[in-house]
Amino acid sequence: MQTNQHDGVTNRPWKGLGIWNVYFVLKFALAGFGYINLDLLGNALLMAWFLLPVKHRGLRILRGTLGFVAAVILIYSESWLPGIESMIENKGGITGFSLLYVAELAIDFINPRMVGWSLLALLLYFLLRNYLRLTFFTIAYFLGVVTLPFVQTLLPEEAPVQVAGTATTAQAPGKTKADDLKAVGEWYSAFVDYERERRATMPQGLSEKDTPFDILLLSICSLSNDDLVASQLDTHPVFNRFNIRFDEFNSATSYSGPALLRLLNGACGQPTHNDLYGERRTECEVMTRLGTLGYTQRLLMDHSGEYDNFLQSLRDKAGVTATLDHTKFPLRYMGFDDEEISDSLAVLRHWQRTQARSKDRRTVTLMNFIALHDGNRLPGRGRSEPFKPRAKRMFDDLNTFMNELERSGRKVMLVVVPEHGAAVRGDKIQAPRLRDIPNLRITQVPTMVKFFGLKDLPAEPIHVTGNTSYLALTSLIGKTLETDYFGKQGGSVPLEDLVKDLPQTNPVSENGQAQVLKYKDREYVRLNGGEWKPYGG
Repeated sequence: MQTNQHDGVTNRPWKGLGIWNVYFVLKFALAGFGYINLDLLGNALLMAWFLLPVKHRGLRILRGTLGFVAAVILIYSESWLPGIESMIENKGGITGFSLLYVAELAIDFINPRMVGWSLLALLLYFLLRNYLRLTFFTIAYFLGVVTLPFVQTLLPEEAPVQVAGTATTAQAPGKTKADDLKAVGEWYSAFVDYERERRATMPQGLSEKDTPFDILLLSICSLSNDDLVASQLDTHPVFNRFNIRFDEFNSATSYSGPALLRLLNGACGQPTHNDLYGERRTECEVMTRLGTLGYTQRLLMDHSGEYDNFLQSLRDKAGVTATLDHTKFPLRYMGFDDEEISDSLAVLRHWQRTQARSKDRRTVTLMNFIALHDGNRLPGRGRSEPFKPRAKRMFDDLNTFMNELERSGRKVMLVVVPEHGAAVRGDKIQAPRLRDIPNLRITQVPTMVKFFGLKDLPAEPIHVTGNTSYLALTSLIGKTLETDYFGKQGGSVPLEDLVKDLPQTNPVSENGQAQVLKYKDREYVRLNGGEWKPYGG
């Protein structure tokens, strides 16, 4: 066969999609396993773009260049990766990352198995292209994907039809998948309206007879129930020392700033992410409410609070007025933003010494630790320290602190409430360490309460098994005050009564550009205000 060229024009037979078959086949496979959501119209247009016969060599180069750019943009939009809107919203945090941390994330993001499958697909293309018309099979499969929804409407009820990555079971007559997703949206709207009206019950005042005690809110960054299981630390002995454990506590977000705002505004029901950053509602602010009862605020961190305007947002949106204790503590880690992170046990011991010297009989302390945040490293090291040894060190330090606090005899209500998880093992939607989508594996966190200065409390923790969030935690603080729980050595009421009828909250989690909820035992996600979709396809 001869090929004639004249003035850049090539006369040759139509060659179909060529190497772009590999691109589309890999996308079909990714969609089949739920890694991307296939955009049918976008892929049809891109396929047609590459199928159009072009004779002029310069035009073919232009078509290939424009097609490559469009293909990259298309597959990114189909993926679960953070969108441009999310990056813009979090630009303050992203620009604060150290170069070492950015490089590490980039390297760890590469999936060797996917790279291997891609290379295999490429090799198969070169082996088969001279023997099979691969474009025919690619187009045939794509047409099957496009026509499947129409075929499903003709099938009897509950007849299963599956094409990888596109569909599940045919809907009952009169009921479509769109109807299901509409119901999810309506449920979410009803949830938001309901939560706006909820309030935690707290006493209006305290009498002189009420026994004073300190409240220590220990907020730990990057620790979820799933992280504990993935790291095989869920059986650490420190967990059995707590009196109350919330088994299904939802932090409602996967970022630190909004997590602390939700905790400190926990006297009201769960707000949307946008409402969280809206007008202040002092009746929702836990620190403000406790201040009216005579509680003095204290504030300690193992970091400066400057990253992403973290501390200032707590002052502006959550009623934190206490001065940050700037005591110089021993260095433990270098942060993902190259900031020094203090030794956790040193910070805890400093709080205990300060309390022992203080004349304040009632204090509420917010203590925030970021030692478990992704990307932290030991001083002098380039590579970040793995999660498991850092978490074990944290739990060991907490155990030591609890021993020392028990020996002191001081009456303290210790509340451990993590901000969100570290996404240690990730899932098929988000790679490990990514938290842009606040799925429940990231936002279900081990929240625990311990009463110090009392005796004869149950030896085993009391478990709160329902779906709970910050409203339940604030209500528990309120009941502890109302019942004057520290008024008797064994507690003024049985521990079971203290946790009875705590308000439950349906599992809904939000960031600025993503919402995740659980509806009829299945997780759904909405990105950038778009349509609700089943999480994972």
